[in-house]
Amino acid sequence: MPTFNQVQKALDNCIKAEPTIDFQLSKDASQLGTVIGLMIHFKEDERALENFTSSQQAVYKRWESQ
Repeated sequence: MPTFNQVQKALDNCIKAEPTIDFQLSKDASQLGTVIGLMIHFKEDERALENFTSSQQAVYKRWESQ
């Protein structure tokens, strides 16, 4: 189960590799930002991968270890 900090690190990795253009996040960063937003809204310290959409799971796995 990814923790908030792990998802945030994946987002940071993504933004470093795919910086914003005209203040717009890349598609991957937007997906991870949505997960972060949901975790904040629901006050979750961690979220089961099963609760990510399939595209969010793929993006998280792509950026978690970069």
